[in-house]
Amino acid sequence: MYTYQTGNQTIDYKIEVVPNRTDITVQICDKEGVKVIIPRGLNENNVRSIIARKATWILKQLNGSQPAEEKPSAPKKEAVKKETAKKEAPKAAASAAKTGSFEEGDKFPYLGRQYRLNIVRGDVAKAEMTFRAKFIATVPESWNEQQTNEGIGQLLTEWYQGRAGEKFQEALKSVKKAADNAPESVKWDELGEEHATTQDNTIVLNWRLLTAPLATIEYVIASQFTNADELFEDAAERKQWLSDNTLNAF
Repeated sequence: MYTYQTGNQTIDYKIEVVPNRTDITVQICDKEGVKVIIPRGLNENNVRSIIARKATWILKQLNGSQPAEEKPSAPKKEAVKKETAKKEAPKAAASAAKTGSFEEGDKFPYLGRQYRLNIVRGDVAKAEMTFRAKFIATVPESWNEQQTNEGIGQLLTEWYQGRAGEKFQEALKSVKKAADNAPESVKWDELGEEHATTQDNTIVLNWRLLTAPLATIEYVIASQFTNADELFEDAAERKQWLSDNTLNAF
């Protein structure tokens, strides 16, 4: 059991490592409390940063799921207590665990910098993601919390993947200036925890590398076909990001 202190409140949580997982999920379970499901390779500091970012949401869920304190009371107050229990019961039965949520002001990395999320509810039939110095997710007013979380997660994934090809080619262009034997093109794919790999003589990058600085992406590309440490004078700085961060965009 791990503990995170925020203000005068404490969050106790468990960590479950799932080898083939590529994302992080925070669950609030009736029996187990707060559980963080992570891919292999993350350390406690990575998890604590997630807990810190989601602390407000976690406390809200924990406080909302706690049973009412039983106190001696007048008949009128007891009636109110029973009525409250009736209203809350369906909600508890509907789902034993709540997954992590996206909230206004959450930050997400892109090319080494952090950008805030702005959630806009409007009279729209289809959700969309735009980027203007911040992520702007426009979602239908009719969406509930689960639909909003799943929708924003999908929008972010599509946004990153939609820019992977262009930005990775931009990084490759810089590598070509330093290495004559650089390939003509690179591809991207879902690679789990791997930064990159080579398939059929083609360099394939993890699309989540878009969270890293462009210089780091250049280092990863170069490392697939040459000694990147010798190619770049600032190689140590370029690869430091890889040691300090994971490839979990959100």
